[in-house]
Amino acid sequence: MGSEPAPPSIESRKEDIVDSWDARAEQWDAWTPVVDAWFAPATALLLEHLEVRPGHRVLELAAGSGGFTRHLAHAVGPEGRVLATDTGPNMVKLAARNALAQGLTNVTTRVMDGEHPDVSWASMDGVTSRQGVMFFADPGAAFAQLLRVLRPGGRLSVSVFTTSARNPFMSVPARILSHWADPHGTSPKLPEGPGPFSLGKPGQLAETLRRAGYDDVRSDTVACALRMPSADDLLRFYHEILGDTVRELPPMQQERAWAEVRQACGAFVDPSGPGAPSEILVGSGRRPAGGPSRPG
Repeated sequence: MGSEPAPPSIESRKEDIVDSWDARAEQWDAWTPVVDAWFAPATALLLEHLEVRPGHRVLELAAGSGGFTRHLAHAVGPEGRVLATDTGPNMVKLAARNALAQGLTNVTTRVMDGEHPDVSWASMDGVTSRQGVMFFADPGAAFAQLLRVLRPGGRLSVSVFTTSARNPFMSVPARILSHWADPHGTSPKLPEGPGPFSLGKPGQLAETLRRAGYDDVRSDTVACALRMPSADDLLRFYHEILGDTVRELPPMQQERAWAEVRQACGAFVDPSGPGAPSEILVGSGRRPAGGPSRPG
């Protein structure tokens, strides 16, 4: 009797997530108008929590192809600077291209892992990420490193999804596809770690920030409905973000799995309905005055 395969490590899961998103960079970039409208309430809260002003220097983590970068660039104005970073080189290339196309001369892009910030200590007025830090392997350690990047009094402001129960836009299709891929539940159970709901439990993000050394910690939740023009568009979106789940199944089983997703999620595109429900948590904290400004 053979031994069961070991579940992937947290670090390898993070690498797989990065590689998967970066391989789909162009596809994700094409969704920018839809995603920006979806996240609009969270974007407003992120900027409010960040207390960003003209002339500020802001580090953006997990910037993707630059959807949130544009808002930051307008907020800091021509005298400010935005350093938009992402672990995926394809995403960074698209962020640079999009910033150039939009005339954002105050944006610089760089490939960088947000958990290991390669920027000068105490050099930033703000650090932020829209839906990125939930994929960190060790958020607490990362936030502690990012605290040093901030000048005294500077703020970190991040957004994440709350719980799977409050985000049926993803949890419903993911549950269906996972059942088709592993109907008997024999796959190794994944340890807690990077994932869309990894920081979404009540109080979790705020407590992680406090333990990392931030003060004036704030958190707010906001509803952000995902609206798609049609069921076909919604299914294409799901194919692109969840398709790997059933990719190894025979074609006929894949078709049946996706048919079940379409049926279950059809109400999400009802013109008279609320859209695909999702809930986002925005958390922030301030670097206290004083304290170390260099690693050590």
